[in-house]
Amino acid sequence: MPVSITGTITGPEEARPARRSVTIGDVARQAGVTKTTVSRALNDRPDVHPNTRARISEIAERLGYVPSATARVLRTGRSYSLGLAWPSFNWSGILQIMGGISEALDQLGYRLMVFPLGRGEEAERDLVFQVMPSVQMDGLILIVPPSMLRHVGELNKHGVPVVLIDDRIEHRDHDFPSVGTTNVQGAFDATQHLLRLGRRRIAIITVPMDVGQNRLAGYRRALEEAGVPYREELVVPGAFLPETGRTATARLVASRVPFDAIFSSNDDMAFGALSALHTAGLLVPDDVAVVGFDDVKPSSYTVPGLTTVRQPLHEMGRAAARTVVAAVEGRPIEPHIEIPTTLVVRESCGVGLAGRPAGSGGLPE
Repeated sequence: MPVSITGTITGPEEARPARRSVTIGDVARQAGVTKTTVSRALNDRPDVHPNTRARISEIAERLGYVPSATARVLRTGRSYSLGLAWPSFNWSGILQIMGGISEALDQLGYRLMVFPLGRGEEAERDLVFQVMPSVQMDGLILIVPPSMLRHVGELNKHGVPVVLIDDRIEHRDHDFPSVGTTNVQGAFDATQHLLRLGRRRIAIITVPMDVGQNRLAGYRRALEEAGVPYREELVVPGAFLPETGRTATARLVASRVPFDAIFSSNDDMAFGALSALHTAGLLVPDDVAVVGFDDVKPSSYTVPGLTTVRQPLHEMGRAAARTVVAAVEGRPIEPHIEIPTTLVVRESCGVGLAGRPAGSGGLPE
């Protein structure tokens, strides 16, 4: 929550008064016009001559005039502030989404207020019933699992626009506008890429959440279309964190179940998989190819570079910000926006470091 600090600065010898804020009256006196004319000029009203508007704008900038946020709220009925709520900082992709949101809001003249929801449903309830009524916000962007949509519907009842960045778009069961991506198709493309390289025993590290199930569905569809059996023993659980990818991969290696590739349902778990394979003395991609999902920034810096499915996180953030601003301003919006994934091919699959063709490695049968 923004904090405003006022007061005096005390030096070693004397106390100096805080600098007085420049007012609209100061600008009016310098420009030789009324305060009403200044207000109309700074708000781009059509009844002010362009030359007068330009002169007032120059004087306001030179004096350091900052419009009163309170006056702006009273004049427009809007605070020009939007909220962003999400469950955890643990996911690497949150920074890319926040970057897209911030970029769009800056262009549109809105501020962003952030609300981590690490306490789960309790935090969601506090946001809806305590924070939102007490803080001036025009709308809200949410990145939450379906279990955290229990109380958010109350905001719609009070006319507060809510937009979800929703990775469950293929199986939507809510009424909020949302921005999502093609999880099933992205997982299909990743698995099909491995199959085309000759990999036939492809393990998957998945998660129980809906997004994980969507990606598992794409994996299964690619196997089915290629005529490759789906094997339960190659499906191992994770939790979208690097350590769970490392644990899942170590479990695969210890089980002695043959596998020649791993499709990880997100990049963070793929980082853990790369670590576990290195510890086990297996070469990537010679012995085991690895593909992730998200294309977070570190993916291009791993050794070898991680082949992954690019989830358009920055673009999703921008689209969500534009959508919620349009809703706040009463303009028509798309109820559901779907931005496609793309496969980004790097060195973690393909021809191995020793020059062996793809698919010639893996654990022995």
